[in-house]
Amino acid sequence: MYRRIDEGDFAGFAELFDENAVYHRPGGPPLAGRDAIESYYREKRTIADGTHTLARVLLSDGAVAVDGTFSGHLADGREQAHRFAEIFELAPGGLFTRRDSFLFVCDF
Repeated sequence: MYRRIDEGDFAGFAELFDENAVYHRPGGPPLAGRDAIESYYREKRTIADGTHTLARVLLSDGAVAVDGTFSGHLADGREQAHRFAEIFELAPGGLFTRRDSFLFVCDF
């Protein structure tokens, strides 16, 4: 999933979500629906490029928890680096129904 984001494959990334999925992210209202999630990444995301590096991925009872780091550039060219943690809920077929993101801004 993160590889798709890092490579700019936002359609492929959005396909991992249920049509009615909800994405709760820092600094903005929840994004409701697969189309809204893809539209956000294509049109409103303030990050221009970067790489996610995963430290842990935990799977338990229809949920996935991930933590790692991100390093890249904002749309205005400034460098951006932060730690993140995310929790995903899964539908029986494996698509994401919910994503909750948490960011920890830090110096690397």
